[in-house]
Amino acid sequence: MSDDQPPGPPPVEGRKSPRRRVLLAGKIVYNEGAFTVDCRIRDMSDGGARILLPTGHVIPTHVVLLDVRARIAYEAEVMWIKSSEFGLKFLGKHSLVGGLPPGLQYLKRFS
Repeated sequence: MSDDQPPGPPPVEGRKSPRRRVLLAGKIVYNEGAFTVDCRIRDMSDGGARILLPTGHVIPTHVVLLDVRARIAYEAEVMWIKSSEFGLKFLGKHSLVGGLPPGLQYLKRFS
């Protein structure tokens, strides 16, 4: 019997929206603004992002990702971790320029 079998179909992309490569400045905010960590946003889609944190930083499961340039806050959940890279799933999106929900008013200081 031979191991020379034709390759199978390419893996199916699990994302609901296409990912775009970016290199943006960001901040991770948690504990109602008590803690912030600067990060780099490496990839984004409508449903999430891949971020890079400084080596050794750990963040909780639920965070807010701030896109500093666009002044947008994404409520997010950490879905995976690979070394200093973190995959985030977006749960909500809010402009820092407009009105924020009552529980996120602390983000105004980052706008």
